[in-house]
Amino acid sequence: MEPLNVEHAGRTLRGVLHLPHPHPSPAPAVVLCHGLGGNRIGWGNDFVLLSRLLAAQGIACYRFDFAAFGESDGDPLDFSVSDQVSQLKAVLAQLERNRAVAPDRISVLGFSMGALVAVLAAGDRRLRSLALWAPAGGPLNLPFWESFRDEIREHGRADYNGIEFGDAFIDDLRGIDQFAAARRHEGPVLLAGGTEDGLMRDELIDPYREAWGDRLEQHWIEGMGHGFGSLANRDRMFEAALAFLSRTV
Repeated sequence: MEPLNVEHAGRTLRGVLHLPHPHPSPAPAVVLCHGLGGNRIGWGNDFVLLSRLLAAQGIACYRFDFAAFGESDGDPLDFSVSDQVSQLKAVLAQLERNRAVAPDRISVLGFSMGALVAVLAAGDRRLRSLALWAPAGGPLNLPFWESFRDEIREHGRADYNGIEFGDAFIDDLRGIDQFAAARRHEGPVLLAGGTEDGLMRDELIDPYREAWGDRLEQHWIEGMGHGFGSLANRDRMFEAALAFLSRTV
């Protein structure tokens, strides 16, 4: 594990690169994208553990903090999904220049908002494969996020479960079309989540099924919500991701 920061729009995005030891040179790689309010450690240390498991399988793994989260620079009021997409593309470009990484063998795994960001990035540039854990709904959830407008007008910011954001996030959602981006991605996809997760309901998932057809693998965990909820569920999600990425990266 070694520090690897990325400069983007005057901000430092802080991250770490896990390399297999010994590792093929160059090695295939996976980038991990955390969800809203998360960071490169992951809830329950899950991104750290997953990175180590990938490295043990000969796959390099890069995990980083999006701007304004974790230890990366940035103002939470500037946060938007489109800006995170731009950050991810900067990360991917830097990894492609890294001599330890095979530039044509890079995949992305994202959770929730990070999964939405991964889909949008894949619509703009080639990725080997996508692993999506419960992708956020984007503009389909706009009515919920619009409910924070009054709070922003009164206080200059919104507070969602202790996560700060402003108008930039809500305004940006209007222009997002994750399903158009999904149709431009030509590689295999894993879609994994829980049967009790509202982000895995049919109206949010069916357009992905239509876009990816037989390139889509689905993995459902009975009774699981948006978070793992238990170590057993976490391990099942890890197993699905590792099996998929070892075949497709």
